[in-house]
Amino acid sequence: MKIKLRKLFGMSAGEIAFRLKHKVSLLQERAQFRSGKFTWDKAAWSKRLCCDVEAPLEVGQLSEWWQNHMHTRDEPAMLLSPDELSECCDLYQQLFSARRGDLIAAGDAVCEGHLSLLGKEVSLDDPIDWHRDPRTGHQWGAEFHGDIEFAFCQTGGDDVKYVWELGRQEYLIDCAKAYRLTGEARYADRVAQIALSWIESNPYLEGVHWASALEVAVRSLSWLWSYQFCRPEFPISADAHLAWIQSFYQHGAYLHRHLSYYFSPNNHLIGEATALYLLGCFFPEFDESAAWREHGWSVVSEYHQRQYYADGGSTEQATFYHNYCLGFLLLAVLTRQRQKNPVPEEMLACIERALQFTMWMTRSDGTVPRIGDVDNARSIAFENPPLWDFRNLLSLGAVLFRRGDMKQVAGGFSEDALWLLGREGHQQYCALEARAPRENSRAFPQSGYYVMRTGWREAEHHLAFDCGPIAAGLHADAVPSSAHGHSDLLSFTLAAHGKPLIVDGGFYTYDEDPLWHRYFREASAHNTLLVDGASHANFHPSNAWSSVATPESMQWHSTSLFEYVESGHAGFFGVVPAVRHRRALFWDLADKWVILDRLEGEGVHDVEVFFHFAPCEATLLGDRQGVAIKTAQGALAELVLLEGADCQIEIIAGRSGPEGGWIGTGYGYRQRAPVARFFGRFQLPVAFSFAIESLHSPSTENG
Repeated sequence: MKIKLRKLFGMSAGEIAFRLKHKVSLLQERAQFRSGKFTWDKAAWSKRLCCDVEAPLEVGQLSEWWQNHMHTRDEPAMLLSPDELSECCDLYQQLFSARRGDLIAAGDAVCEGHLSLLGKEVSLDDPIDWHRDPRTGHQWGAEFHGDIEFAFCQTGGDDVKYVWELGRQEYLIDCAKAYRLTGEARYADRVAQIALSWIESNPYLEGVHWASALEVAVRSLSWLWSYQFCRPEFPISADAHLAWIQSFYQHGAYLHRHLSYYFSPNNHLIGEATALYLLGCFFPEFDESAAWREHGWSVVSEYHQRQYYADGGSTEQATFYHNYCLGFLLLAVLTRQRQKNPVPEEMLACIERALQFTMWMTRSDGTVPRIGDVDNARSIAFENPPLWDFRNLLSLGAVLFRRGDMKQVAGGFSEDALWLLGREGHQQYCALEARAPRENSRAFPQSGYYVMRTGWREAEHHLAFDCGPIAAGLHADAVPSSAHGHSDLLSFTLAAHGKPLIVDGGFYTYDEDPLWHRYFREASAHNTLLVDGASHANFHPSNAWSSVATPESMQWHSTSLFEYVESGHAGFFGVVPAVRHRRALFWDLADKWVILDRLEGEGVHDVEVFFHFAPCEATLLGDRQGVAIKTAQGALAELVLLEGADCQIEIIAGRSGPEGGWIGTGYGYRQRAPVARFFGRFQLPVAFSFAIESLHSPSTENG
């Protein structure tokens, strides 16, 4: 009760008014749902679906009209018209012929009922049980969507993400692409069968698949792309086709009334508004389509700038969600341009800055550091790149903003760009001259990151220093608020010779196990320093923090001889009087990095400094206080304590439990990896310094 009161007192008057209005609206909707008010007859459907048809349709004509209409309609298109999609199929054979076999295999797997959901291999029931967790067998009920409680992380339980992943139906896109590229009707039949099975089992507003607006939005996008690939010769009956059109309408109607303004005003809201806008654009025949377009675009226009700082970094302080949100914004803007409607210059500039941030965070292996939460989702889902590789967005940005540096880092025209931009987009991409960015270091002072690198080719060094807030909008007092950021102040990641060496502890799951969930969000799972075991905020279940530390401003100096950056904070939760931590990173522009830590305060305190390694062999040095590192690729490095002689050191590896030597590599994925822990009890003030040196790389030795 105290926490709920704190949240209430932390709300603005506008938020309280919105939440009260939403509560009343939900009560009314529940009453209408239970009384059958959302079960519309054929006459009502005719008015809703065909408001711009000049001659009124007879009740029995609706299904035939829609099937004939969508067989012949060219515009508006989902970015590309049927003819342009046909051109893209030819271009696909030229650019991505090596992927054809994998695509056919993916389509076959969907036809046979074999799916990979969040990395877990599952087989679909026949008929499909849409309310059964495909991993655990937990059965979700058929209640009104507003009555379903799906957050379990306080006590542990079944993770709703897995049944939601089944309901998102992004796997249909591969099946629909296989139909488009091969012409084999069995793929389109399977797309329709799965979509119609979901529609039959999930009445409007009933069940877990209507319990989250983002899930409705993602499913809408999956259906829109799949539908576009399968038309105009969709091999299903007119009545089955109409059932799908009606469900498209219901998805738009739901989003129009359930956008997550104050509940998740981040990537959720942008994704929901984008899907609403695209539904309104693709189905102008619907009576509400103009309202959907206006509502969706107005939200994207207003809220996009709240997702990113002025330097382009995400206010969520999570690299995966940075790019997830960015993909939605690109979809909205490209659709807006396709509709020949203006896009504000400020919005384009915001997106370009966000793409620049992605470009700078991209390392030689094509991945970005694992910072903050992750759920493995892709807002643009035509291809399946490595989990932390977002160069597909850079190839889109290269065309949209005529950026040769983004083309250089993208490394090629992505399949996502092909299906969104078509042959014309490919021609524009090819006409761009690829060029590496002129600089090798960049400060992002608002979001609080500093990136230093040796260059932009293969096998380069890359260090990212994280000295920004845990997330924007969190409270310095006891009011808890949810966020995707972690307790990672003054943490850093390091890739040497193009391969990760010092990595972020990552993330595991939201709701599967509260102990694992908490571990990966707390400070000890990051490459930073703890005092008396304290993180930089007070942890709460459901991804919330309170009493959040405020980082100090970042200072940096870049020369032709070295790179230097420093920042600090005085926010170890519960440590009184406060202890100030100041960290500086020095790089000699060769193969050696120095980490300088200073603690200022009073009294004697327990101090721990953590370094999380990528999977490797880590052993204690015999002659010095430090760790010898040998990676799977054969590279050698050392981490050595230079100052702080009273420190003890241990390597944590192979132990049980969350703190036994793990990194989270994606949602539902964790991997064994050694952790170096330097620790001791010290009188403050005290200083420590560490050196990391790359000694040997197979890639450099082999030329």
